Amino acid sequence: MKFQKIISALRFNRFFWGGCAFILLLNLVLYATVIQRQENHIERLQALYSKKRNPDVPRERDEIAKYRIAGMELKVFKGKLPPKEAFVDRVRELHQLLHQNGLQMQKLIFKPERVGPLELWKYTSSFSVRGRYSQLKPFIAGLQNSQNLFCLDHVSFKRVSRSPGLIDMHLEVSTYFK
Repeated sequence: MKFQKIISALRFNRFFWGGCAFILLLNLVLYATVIQRQENHIERLQALYSKKRNPDVPRERDEIAKYRIAGMELKVFKGKLPPKEAFVDRVRELHQLLHQNGLQMQKLIFKPERVGPLELWKYTSSFSVRGRYSQLKPFIAGLQNSQNLFCLDHVSFKRVSRSPGLIDMHLEVSTYFK
């Protein structure tokens, strides 16, 4: 009796069940033709990427060659650094960037130290500058786009509570010499 009710319910809603069967078949056809092909293509691309990204484990000679190349690159880098006598020019450039953007700093004191296995001279200074965002942004961009090597070790901003629109920027800048 229950089986007869189910059959009659299916016959009564035959358009609904026919539509469901059609959608199911359409999904199977789409999966078999489009989606499966895309999955295979994606798997091939991922395999190619991982092959290029993680090549076979290099031999010992390749490792030694990497260190030699890195050593040569470090020598080239050190060769491009100016002697420490050019320090005054770097400070002058920093002052020009500040002046071009209408900024003034309170004090600029550089601390020299010898660093790294290449024994480079590192001159570091921490200073604060107050100005509007429209002045600070081109100043930082000027430091980054400079032909000389300026490293921004630390940058922090603080809104000036008494003056709307003004920002205090604290910088730690380093520069390197032979």
